[in-house]
Amino acid sequence: MKKILYPLCAALFFLGCSNHDKLSDDTPESDGSTLNPQNELDRYLDKYIATPYSIEIVYRYEDNKLINREYSYTPTQYDKAVQFVNVFKYLFVEPYVKITSTTFLKEHSFNMLILLGQPAFNSDGSKNVGLANVGRKVHLTEINNIQPNNIYWLNDNLLSTLYHENSHTLHQSIQYTTDYEKISLNDYQGGNCFSHWGSTRDYLKAGFITAYSSYDHDEDFVELLARYIVYYNASLDCGCATTNSSLDTDGDGFDDSLYTAWKAKFVNYGDITGYESASVWEEVLKEADVKIRDTETYTGKQKLEQKIAIMKKYLSETWNINLDEFRAEIRSRYPYVAGKTFDGVAVPAKDFSILNND
Repeated sequence: MKKILYPLCAALFFLGCSNHDKLSDDTPESDGSTLNPQNELDRYLDKYIATPYSIEIVYRYEDNKLINREYSYTPTQYDKAVQFVNVFKYLFVEPYVKITSTTFLKEHSFNMLILLGQPAFNSDGSKNVGLANVGRKVHLTEINNIQPNNIYWLNDNLLSTLYHENSHTLHQSIQYTTDYEKISLNDYQGGNCFSHWGSTRDYLKAGFITAYSSYDHDEDFVELLARYIVYYNASLDCGCATTNSSLDTDGDGFDDSLYTAWKAKFVNYGDITGYESASVWEEVLKEADVKIRDTETYTGKQKLEQKIAIMKKYLSETWNINLDEFRAEIRSRYPYVAGKTFDGVAVPAKDFSILNND
């Protein structure tokens, strides 16, 4: 079992089913004694998710399906489950199918998504936004707090985990070249992947996009893929590249004024405060442009660039997936999540509270 962790500065609070947790009529007791008749959501899931893609979404609290019982869990509210399912279909299923096919997603996806109402916290203050069993059974926590029209919240708390976990199914079928793991071979930390780096971001210098990437080469691969999708990318998104040094005073290859104006538009999709997915790929690489030790041949930036090159080649040659096209397809949907284009023009926002098949 693997945990997707994010450290919290906030104090912990107790999670679990208490007398104050009001269960919906569609949520059975955890002992399974109540057999619920199919409702609208059940029928929708069967028709649009389970049958075409062989993905079971469990939104009722079923103790026997949990991967890990060391945490106290809160059940998912019915209306929040509906919102999640619509988000899942729009920002995960549909982009995958458009870039690949229905058959591909059916054959290369996790088998089960278990929805839980609140985060599962560890004793060290980190929270699990996802728990997974070798990429096949995935828990998603914090569904009761879902902000369906906040793309930054969705990316940080749900979508990056989904892209991460589903990518495991690819390398579990056909492994990428061993050249990938050699790039940061001496710096994988296993279970010490968080404690080793402490509160620093030195993992970047070692060629890891997150601290958790340093768990092992497979987690490294899927973490990098997920972050590449959810981070902004000036080379792909800004349209402000220049070779004119008078316009590019900091030497990053981008027109200073156009780059600043581009970043100012991030807020058109919502408040960016505290969200990792408001990061810019090139800025993260710049921070990584240092060697983890003097004896290293490459900086962290160079290692990350080598890994991305291997990843793109693997996805293209093995699975006929163009990572940049997949990323672009996902991000083309952001305006209809936020209700605004990137430039701030109002557009109809998706109503994720209503089940539909469009």
